Amino acid sequence: MKNRIKKGAMRWGWRFSPETMAAVEQLHAYRAEVAELRHAVAELRREIDESRRDSLRVAELTDLVVERLAAAERAGGDAPHGDEGEATASTP
Repeated sequence: MKNRIKKGAMRWGWRFSPETMAAVEQLHAYRAEVAELRHAVAELRREIDESRRDSLRVAELTDLVVERLAAAERAGGDAPHGDEGEATASTP
């Protein structure tokens, strides 16, 4: 019953005010598009937050490397060696 009334109202609307009905349909399309864009923005924000966390970790590791290299230089120029079993880079 409700569906039949709705369909009748839609036909009546298109017959007597097609501009209004077109505007209503466009409004529904815009609402759907806005919902999609909000979802995309939320996903991008999550990705940005993850990138920021990664960037912060890289900065922390970079600071650690710089501190160790500076300490090694102050201690006599020898580069710090890793724990036993770790591979270390050698310079030619």
